[in-house]
Amino acid sequence: MYVTEIELIEARLEAENKFSESELIKAIISEDLNSEKKKKMQEGERYYCCEQDVLQKDFRVRHFSETYKNKEGVEEERIKLISNPNRSNYHVVCPFHHVLVEQKVSYLVAREPSVLVRGEKGEDVSEYERCMAKLTGEEFNAVLYEWLIGAANKGIEYVHMYYDREGNLHYCVVPAEELIVFYDSVNKREIEQVIRYYNFTKIENGKEKVLRKVEWWTKDDVVYYVERSDGSYEREYEEKVGHWAVVKGKEEVEKEEHGWGKVPFIALRNNSKEMSDLKLIKGLIDAYDLVCSEGTNSLMDLVELYWVIAGYGGETANAIAKKLQVNRAVQISDSSGKVETKQVELPIDGRIQWLNLLRKDIFHFGMGVDTDSERLGNAPSGVSLKFQYAMFHLKINGIIPEIKRALKQFFWFLLDDCNRKNGTEYDVNKLDFRLNMSSITDDVETMNIIAASKGIVSDKTLLAQHPFVQDVNSEIEEVKQQKERNERNDRESRKTRKDVGSRTISEEDNTVRKRQQRIKSKMR
Repeated sequence: MYVTEIELIEARLEAENKFSESELIKAIISEDLNSEKKKKMQEGERYYCCEQDVLQKDFRVRHFSETYKNKEGVEEERIKLISNPNRSNYHVVCPFHHVLVEQKVSYLVAREPSVLVRGEKGEDVSEYERCMAKLTGEEFNAVLYEWLIGAANKGIEYVHMYYDREGNLHYCVVPAEELIVFYDSVNKREIEQVIRYYNFTKIENGKEKVLRKVEWWTKDDVVYYVERSDGSYEREYEEKVGHWAVVKGKEEVEKEEHGWGKVPFIALRNNSKEMSDLKLIKGLIDAYDLVCSEGTNSLMDLVELYWVIAGYGGETANAIAKKLQVNRAVQISDSSGKVETKQVELPIDGRIQWLNLLRKDIFHFGMGVDTDSERLGNAPSGVSLKFQYAMFHLKINGIIPEIKRALKQFFWFLLDDCNRKNGTEYDVNKLDFRLNMSSITDDVETMNIIAASKGIVSDKTLLAQHPFVQDVNSEIEEVKQQKERNERNDRESRKTRKDVGSRTISEEDNTVRKRQQRIKSKMR
């Protein structure tokens, strides 16, 4: 017998004599808010938005070690903090994580994915393809882009399917931080229940108060809760609500609540371990930020020249500095004294070498492409470009199966809605998803490969690989319409030539007849 996560929480609350609907929700949300997984998600989002840990460091504060004697007279060492308010406190944020995530997502879905329908070409398949072309418009690609960014930052991200008040199906990305997802106990793949919680502001006694709303989704219905001022939760509606409803009659007399049989949340995993792209490189990025910030502050605080004065006493440094500014000289009482200037030099070369090494490691372990690399572009052949993208492709290949799995679940909901409203029977298992990558390629080489594959590979597959084609289904429809227009123009052209030829023959016959008539009249 398998025990679900919810059953474990219920058993713990019952043992504490706290079991109630409100206590259960409070316990689940409290545990989720303090979980290490949610903290890592927030960290990934922060670094994508350039809110990195270096911003929390105060460079005016220094740690130093001092030795002191304790009560027993034994020397001990302790660390003390010293603050220098005159020191610069600039923070240099280097957005490597943002760049790598954008590079990855733009490569995958900057061009709209191709949704192909498998099967022999016919009217049914053509209608299915036209339906897919309508469903995969600009809104779809924008949501897919946001979906992938969230998965890269947090390790997993979700899309929510819902109906508006007019009965139209919509979808949007719901932040994974707002969701508590319960999977089946056996395979841990199918979503059994989802709890979504988010804040809202309420005015009480003229003051703003932040409370929470909670939605508890199952495969057939959803229950809405709202937080009260005392921290407890109550149902917003007495009864459970279906995922969608059918209204009977022109006026809203009666509703039939329905459920999909699936929880309308679709997970997109960044990889099989649900690990974010930040985890592998966070330490390297923090080191890079610290070196850059320390170098900037040292440069800003640099004193170009400082004076070394021996054999001179009795006055403060400020008084000496004023005499130097006004008189350009100071009087030294000791005959052995001397005045000299020294210049501070920062170890720039060593710092630059260390930063270059960190940058190289960030792109290597982040499995990205450093476009500032001197090697990129020296040899523009296709083989050389593939070599430059080798590590990047390893990372990409890990998420492509997850994208296709998520898209199949996503289109299941879209086709279910389409079939119910239009009486069609489109099958999601006949769809084939292909991502149109946006890497730097040798287009001439690609075109030659496509031309050489003509007759060996289907035209639909070749169109999907063509560098000029953005949407395969739309392109197939455009090619079909263009072919029909060309055939229609050819028919009209042939008909015109035929009509012109017939008129020419008739005119020649008339000319001959008239000539014959003139000859006969002369003979008479």
